[in-house]
Amino acid sequence: ILFLENNNQYRAKDINGKIVCIENADPGYDFIFGYKIAGLITMYGGSNSHMSIRCSELGIPAVIGIGQQTYSDLKKSNLVQIDCNSQKLSIK
Repeated sequence: ILFLENNNQYRAKDINGKIVCIENADPGYDFIFGYKIAGLITMYGGSNSHMSIRCSELGIPAVIGIGQQTYSDLKKSNLVQIDCNSQKLSIK
């Protein structure tokens, strides 16, 4: 997974194939869809958010609006899996 924070500059090799984590489902992060991301997780947002809609359009697995506690747990994890079919996010 890759946490995008503070508008840092990233290269394709940093983003491609990663589950990208951002705090807000904000159109300012739309640039990530120019890469081949494996998934998207946001702390805030909902099913009608810009990022949710873009992920749906592009067939990218996403978990939108997991909340502060789960997002904090995510930062401490070694393994993250998004299972859209069963609507589960596994954090280990």
